[in-house]
Amino acid sequence: MEETILLVDDDAALLEVTSIVLMSEGYRVVTAKDGPEALKVLGYEKLDLVVLDIMMPHMSGFEVLRKMRERSDVPVVMLTAKSQSVDKVVGLELGADDYITKPFDTKELLARIKAILRRFGRQDGKGRDGTVRLGKLELDPSGYTVTRDGKPLDLTPTEFRILALLLRRPGQAFTRTQISDAVSTGSHYLESRYIDVHISRLRGKIEDDPSRPAMIQTVPSVGYRAARPV
Repeated sequence: MEETILLVDDDAALLEVTSIVLMSEGYRVVTAKDGPEALKVLGYEKLDLVVLDIMMPHMSGFEVLRKMRERSDVPVVMLTAKSQSVDKVVGLELGADDYITKPFDTKELLARIKAILRRFGRQDGKGRDGTVRLGKLELDPSGYTVTRDGKPLDLTPTEFRILALLLRRPGQAFTRTQISDAVSTGSHYLESRYIDVHISRLRGKIEDDPSRPAMIQTVPSVGYRAARPV
């Protein structure tokens, strides 16, 4: 099946050239000139990957990524004209899967896209529809649902976002601040000191024995991580 890639950039020439290159490789390409348009596309397109510029009018790439992660687990490659490591760190903490600095070689961008699509296509616990599985759990980012043994769980929006963040990178440790930054929405910022409370409530809903958690593990002096699929 043809894979669909969304390109988001306010540079019309870059969109045109990159689209031609990707289409020549057999990808279906859709484009957006800014963040609001990209979020609209996300609402009606079945996307396999997003290439997202950081420096854009109306809404930065960071803002777009934060809103994307509220409702989608689609892989994202960030484009940045800056070389400062802080931009790369912020993007990765918000849920980006890779980044590339402008100006870039289209061959390098293609290689990164292919690597990410291969990883997401075969990664244990992750379906091509974006569904993430760990043990008895199944999380559907697009449907905003979580089931355990096939039975739906009643999670709060914050609990869902935390679980989605951890499950999409099994084995990776996140600090409380990183979790807060990634799951906070709009004007509502989740203070990092409340992460422990949300994790405790989440464990009570998904773990066989919340006092001995197996799915969401504590990383001493760091924070939390999701167990790797067995």
